[in-house]
Amino acid sequence: MHRRVMLPLALIMALSIAVLPGGIVPSSAQGTGTGPRTITGSYTLTNPIYPLIGADVDVVLYELTGNVLFDYNFYPPVEGQVSGQIAGNIASGNYTLTLPETPQGTSLDFDGDPATPPAVQVFAIANYIEYLGELDMVDPGESPLVASVYIDPLGYAITHGTVLVWSAQDGEAFPGSLGPDGALFTSDDTLLTLPAGWSVIDLSSDPFTIIRDETVDMPLLESLGELKNYSAEDPVTAWNMLFERIRETYPMAEDKNIDWDALYADITPRVEAAESTLDYHLAIARLGAYIPDGHLSYFSVDVAQAFLLGGVGIGQMVVTDDKEIVITNIQPGLPAEAAGIVEGDVLVEVDGTPALRFLEQTPLLIASASTPHSVTYWRAATMLLGPIGSRVEITVRQANGAERTTTLVREPDVSALMLAATPEDSGARVIEGRLLDSGVGYIAVRDFAADVSLADAWFEQELQALIDAGATGIILDLRFNTGGLVDLAMAIAGRFFPEPVRIGDLYYADGDGGFAYRGYIETLAYAPYYDGPVVVLVDEMTTSAGELFAYSMTLDDRAIVVGHTPTNGSTGEISDGQYVLPGDLSLQIPTGRIADPDGGATLIEGTGVQPDIVVPRTRASLLSPADEVLEAAEAALLAQ
Repeated sequence: MHRRVMLPLALIMALSIAVLPGGIVPSSAQGTGTGPRTITGSYTLTNPIYPLIGADVDVVLYELTGNVLFDYNFYPPVEGQVSGQIAGNIASGNYTLTLPETPQGTSLDFDGDPATPPAVQVFAIANYIEYLGELDMVDPGESPLVASVYIDPLGYAITHGTVLVWSAQDGEAFPGSLGPDGALFTSDDTLLTLPAGWSVIDLSSDPFTIIRDETVDMPLLESLGELKNYSAEDPVTAWNMLFERIRETYPMAEDKNIDWDALYADITPRVEAAESTLDYHLAIARLGAYIPDGHLSYFSVDVAQAFLLGGVGIGQMVVTDDKEIVITNIQPGLPAEAAGIVEGDVLVEVDGTPALRFLEQTPLLIASASTPHSVTYWRAATMLLGPIGSRVEITVRQANGAERTTTLVREPDVSALMLAATPEDSGARVIEGRLLDSGVGYIAVRDFAADVSLADAWFEQELQALIDAGATGIILDLRFNTGGLVDLAMAIAGRFFPEPVRIGDLYYADGDGGFAYRGYIETLAYAPYYDGPVVVLVDEMTTSAGELFAYSMTLDDRAIVVGHTPTNGSTGEISDGQYVLPGDLSLQIPTGRIADPDGGATLIEGTGVQPDIVVPRTRASLLSPADEVLEAAEAALLAQ
């Protein structure tokens, strides 16, 4: 998943903004103290993604100058980011933060009087993922998870919550109301006067309330990334709410030539005619037929029970380059093994239909797919699944060329789903390295979501050990890296570039029918820096942040990419695209697009990162104990 840039980048020292009309308005005051000293509060995330991330979180005093100026290239300086203490985890908790006597933020001038210097600093309290083991947000792509202000996802304006302001002296101006547009820091805000020192400004009253108590509670509000829960609506209303939002926010509609009218005309009658939760969920799953996007996914217990939990013990099948469907995993104690089917058998027919045609007719009931090779992957994983107790007739061609047909009864079996979604070495450490016998260094980077707060340090250790051992090159294995935190991916990629490299720009719906720039993604420069030859290994399950990493390594011809297939081709940003519909249907669909900084073309989505060296995928290679992709990578490095 990619984190949207909420309050991004680039230090600005002293700024003025235009005078806000409306004059000075009286404000109510709460408390009689000389200003806040301790801030407390709590937070709860509804977004279902973040609890899955293995990461520590911290809380910080976070400068809002970027929001005041609507400057998406503003980066809060490290020296202004005072850290607090959290009791809790990424999903929920409480915090305490002690304010500094004098903050180190950017001074702003809200009265527009050139005779008075900027003297007001503006902050929020925010929590964030601590993925580098440090107490500051040094990644230009990093953004808070939740903050004490609510930011409208379709305009990025602050609409409610609480802010902290510091004034150098009495009488400085600050917005006193949201004005008719309901947004803070816009031209229709009225003004109020501030006392010297710290104040908490409650944005819920009109005019705003200035809070001067010594200890102030400031809850953290989920805004960008908040779960859109339509489950209490009737099914038709929920569908219409979903449709209207995704039509406005799906960022690759033009790239993919989405016909919204045709989509709505097809799905709406199915929704209206649905007589069961299963019918309703199958109707919503029709989205994938119109929106080919690997980040469009859905989970329904009803659909799973009806179609996905019955199997015959064929755990995995792979389509070769010459279009053979080869069985590569047989689960013990299940019908396929009992029928004498073995690994290496080729699937020829299913229920009397040629296997390839049957595969092409298999619906995608878990997720859509962005590329033909990822469509094939998921269809191969699910094509033999069905209701428990149902029968399936299959014909296989054995190693001796003989064909045999057998009828199998599906039993409870989720092995195909588990192997499709989880690599066989899923219990291994997320970062592992070793020196190969050839003298080439090898580091497996299995994902960017597990052990997030440790992974960067582990990578640093493994890379330094290989440098110290005199590795003649480095192989980075990103196969089956299904993504995670793009900030972490960029930190690791940065160790192979002498300075930061801008990867892509982020665009989101602007609330006016278009899409607007909201920040950028770049590699980070960290030690140790390695300038030797590099090869990156990929496959069709190198996805999202995993393929952004692979793409970054293609810039400036930094690395050779090796694999059987391109990467997955799914790079839309999904944090604000989480939904729940009636019947507990969970759905996600991207809301952010990553564009080439030079020209604006969408990056990677729908194509994937292409290997420089394509390793043939044959029946023999699938059955070989050798890792032919790794061998090709070694040969490429040794040839340099």
